[in-house]
Amino acid sequence: MSLSALGSWTVRASRQGVLAAHAMPHSVIPRALCTLPAMRASTIAQHRSAATSSPILSQLRARAVLPSVQAPRLSQLRTYTAPAAAAPPSPAEEVPATTSKIVAYHLLASAALVFLIIIVGGITRLTESGLSITEWNPGLKGMRLPQTDEEWHAEWDKYKESPEFKMLNSKMTLEDFKSIFMWEWSHRILGRFIGVFFVVPAALFAMRRGMTTPNTRWKLLAIAAGIGFQGFLGWYMVASGLKNPYEMEPVSTQPRPDWTPRVDHFRLAAHLGTAFVVYMGMVYTAVTILRDASVAKSLKRASPAEKETIFSSFMHGLQNPTTRRFRGIALAMLAFTFTTAMYGAFVAGLDAGLVYSEFPFMGERRLLPPKDELLDPRYGIRNGLKPSTETQLVFGNMTQNPVTVQAIHRYLGLSTLGLMFVFLRYAKRAKASLPKAAPRFAMGAAHMTGLQALLGISTLIYMVPIPLASLHQAGSVVVLTMLTCVLAVTRKPSQAFQALAKARRHAAASATRP
Repeated sequence: MSLSALGSWTVRASRQGVLAAHAMPHSVIPRALCTLPAMRASTIAQHRSAATSSPILSQLRARAVLPSVQAPRLSQLRTYTAPAAAAPPSPAEEVPATTSKIVAYHLLASAALVFLIIIVGGITRLTESGLSITEWNPGLKGMRLPQTDEEWHAEWDKYKESPEFKMLNSKMTLEDFKSIFMWEWSHRILGRFIGVFFVVPAALFAMRRGMTTPNTRWKLLAIAAGIGFQGFLGWYMVASGLKNPYEMEPVSTQPRPDWTPRVDHFRLAAHLGTAFVVYMGMVYTAVTILRDASVAKSLKRASPAEKETIFSSFMHGLQNPTTRRFRGIALAMLAFTFTTAMYGAFVAGLDAGLVYSEFPFMGERRLLPPKDELLDPRYGIRNGLKPSTETQLVFGNMTQNPVTVQAIHRYLGLSTLGLMFVFLRYAKRAKASLPKAAPRFAMGAAHMTGLQALLGISTLIYMVPIPLASLHQAGSVVVLTMLTCVLAVTRKPSQAFQALAKARRHAAASATRP
């Protein structure tokens, strides 16, 4: 290498060494870069002793005379600091995960459709239209309405083979048949529409991440199963009226010698009761979702201090002893009201509303009919020709005797009315310790129960007109709705809220430790 090239390389190396020293952490600066000036001076001294008068040496000296470059001090070097990982939010700043409100709105819309089908089903029963379609046909075939005269006559011929036509409607015309057929067909079509309307969006909600919590997904699955089971119960109920189960037995051994072509009232009550349960499940789930979403929204918008107040107030309102006691009473009221409604289904199935059409008496200024009417031996549960025991006699009349069933429904209704206002009084006294919505729903339940009693009495006195009877059935659904909402707003906190409360307690305990 020539001396001029060596000098150029030395200068470039010294400059690059300084730049690299500024850019690198002080812990990794090579020692060689800090000693470049010394290396350059040593090289020049060696060549100076060899040729002191050389012109090349003079030229090299001119190029080599550069200002002294010193390595920067370690304290002056810039050091790289990696960004710290984002700290997780403290429990006081967290917001629990909740189900989307869209799911709640879908549940409420589905509940409205179930409410509608309950009313349509009641009208179908009141118009005695339930046995007009003698086949189930759950597929697409059953959805098609007859269009031509031949199709209508084909359906009518099937109906003519039923006991209802032979024993009760032998003088019915084709136009009369079309009227009752439309009610039953509408009831079935509405049921299938509800199934599709609920199941398809619910499945999409469950599959989409972040839309539902695991607990909500299980509830949606249970409701969907209830809808499917309800469809099966509907046909199981209709099938009970298409054939006389005692027609091959002698009249003397028949447990029901007064059998008429109508659906079995036990199956009717099961069908209606399942509809009530599905409806209440939808309402209950929707209200709890909206409640939790409302609290979560308030927590998101609030300051840290306000969050603590909101969260503590919410948890205390649901976990204090007064709320738990009130919820237990509300659950008992719901069970009592549901039992009254099921006896109403017995009344409808047995046509018991036509037995005594007066109130408050039941014949000759009596609050109860004579004992021989209440405990008629014909309605006792029998095993073949053996006489009924006392228990079988009582239980059989309580569930199959129209007179006894009407009396029980009357006094269950009056008891529900009285207990409901006691429940309302308790809600008002405990108002300070309850969630704000609970006393309001309790008031709605009490007032609706009073209206429901008036509707029931009017239906009885006017011999069960269809408009009043339909309103009476709708009133029972409204009462159950109010009680369901009471249970929903006093429900214990969801798992997400309980987990957050536990984390808050743990954080508070850790903060107080020395």
